[in-house]
Amino acid sequence: MNDLMPVTHLFYILLGVSLTIGVARTLRSHGSVFLIKGCKGNHELADSLSHLLSVGFYLLHVGIVLLTIRIGGEASGLVDAIELLSTKTGMVLVVLAVSHFAYLALYSRIHGKPKLESSDSHSTAVLADPLA
Repeated sequence: MNDLMPVTHLFYILLGVSLTIGVARTLRSHGSVFLIKGCKGNHELADSLSHLLSVGFYLLHVGIVLLTIRIGGEASGLVDAIELLSTKTGMVLVVLAVSHFAYLALYSRIHGKPKLESSDSHSTAVLADPLA
């Protein structure tokens, strides 16, 4: 193992965990409205469910970051280390995005697609499904 690998691994862990925390906080803060609606206005149940989903999200994604630390080969120089870090961080972002869309699809299946009422009371516009 060369001198760059421990530093590359450390940066990978820091980036992966930081990205996971950022996405989890965004999902929790902006997803609470949907959970409250899905829990029929029960704020306590929605908050509890949000917390449980966040814990699962952290466990899954931090676990993926730690399990994939050895994937990708060795970095023999600075350029190799940057490329390896970029590839591994990109992989974390793709996994975060896939799980985010899976949560959206699950919510959509459970609670139906959101609808917007137009000014004309005879028609209703349905928001586009991002997974369609």
